[in-house]
Amino acid sequence: MRANIFRALAGFDKPASAYDIAEAVSKTEGRRVAANSVYRILDLFVGANLARRVESSNAYIANAHPDCLHDCIFLVCDTCGQTTHLDDDSITRGVRLAAEAAGFSPVRPVIEVRGKCATCD
Repeated sequence: MRANIFRALAGFDKPASAYDIAEAVSKTEGRRVAANSVYRILDLFVGANLARRVESSNAYIANAHPDCLHDCIFLVCDTCGQTTHLDDDSITRGVRLAAEAAGFSPVRPVIEVRGKCATCD
């Protein structure tokens, strides 16, 4: 089941919800797959750095480089939904330092920039 869910997730060209993934896997397997099961597996993928969660849309993307442990910066197009994942430790380092200066212990900073992609602009 995990392999089928990861394959479905990796097959989307935009972030996919657990419901999108459940529907894709259901079609492939010829049986209904519950979104709750998909959520549990997606949580495992995020914990293992195999997937990333786009917080603002409650959707997921496969992590193209799971061996790297960078904080997430997502560029999210409000028109077409295309999402680009960037790694820029200088930006996220500043966010971590600001959080720590405020007495907060950051665990998993996620930065999302909403706007329009080059195709939709």
